[in-house]
Order: sequence, then C-alpha cells, then structure tokens
Amino acid sequence: MQVILQGFRELDFKADNGERVNGTQLFVSFDDESVTGKMTDKIFVRPEIQLPANLKQGDVLNFQFNMKGKVQSIRQESQNDRSGGMPNIDGKKS
Repeated sequence: MQVILQGFRELDFKADNGERVNGTQLFVSFDDESVTGKMTDKIFVRPEIQLPANLKQGDVLNFQFNMKGKVQSIRQESQNDRSGGMPNIDGKKS
C-alpha cells in the first residue's frame, strides 16, 4: 500500500484495560476510488517495526501488512525535499 506521510506521533500510555500502548502512529493520505481527492487514515506501527530514517511530511511510503492487517514492514519510496516545519521522526526539525 503506497501512501503519503502527513504526520506522526509517538505513543506510550496505559490503556483503560491496563495494557501498555507503545509505538508510533502515522497519519497518511492515499488514493481511493470512492473519494474525490485523497483518503486519510492513521496507521499504528509497533516499536519492533523499523521505521525509515528521517521521515518527513510528504514522504512516499510503501507498507506491507500481515494477514491480520498489522504492519510488517515500511519502505520509503521517496523523500520530500521540503525543509522546515515538521520535525523528523527522531524529533529534530529538518
């Protein structure tokens, strides 16, 4: 699944059921035949899944999912060359 990264946030909290939630939430947009314009969604990525280095808003990503719909891998197809604005995934502004 190919998407455009719109934003992200790190998650680390205790859910209502007492379980710890830890990972990264990616906010993405992509083409969908039922939508005029772009469809948007958020995708949860577990900490054991390697995120591409220096992710920035506008980067094109390709996701691979397992049979249960969980992210198995993420490949960066292209990097956005805009600077400024959103910090990189490591928290540093570009």
